[in-house]
Amino acid sequence: MTAGPTNDSYLSVGEGVEIAATIERCSRIYVAGKARLQTTCKSFVLDISGRVEGAIECETAEIRGRFEGEVRATQRLIVHETGQIDGEIRYGRLEVADGGRLTGRIESLGAPAALATPAGSAVSTPADAYRGRSGLPV
Repeated sequence: MTAGPTNDSYLSVGEGVEIAATIERCSRIYVAGKARLQTTCKSFVLDISGRVEGAIECETAEIRGRFEGEVRATQRLIVHETGQIDGEIRYGRLEVADGGRLTGRIESLGAPAALATPAGSAVSTPADAYRGRSGLPV
């Protein structure tokens, strides 16, 4: 893939549209139609009606539709309840809603330095404040 985008360009593939392309130097990509893509961008959004095959490298990706191929989200990958990814999946941070599906090779790119903790250290999560209340295990 080529170098990342250097501007604030935007590409939208509307519902009912079908494309096959290698896209270079585009900041934001939104797909509600069908696409065969190879691209590097800052932000990628696949809507519920969207279907994509290909290779995407981005900082953040939101998946509501069906994606097949390689996705590399260096910062954040969000798979909504209707989202499905099948293929090679790499991410900085991962969020998967109830109903979202990931199938294939899944790999974390590693925790950001600010979140890394030494071995044996305890990590507090928002749920920790509620442990022992409302039926959460202690």
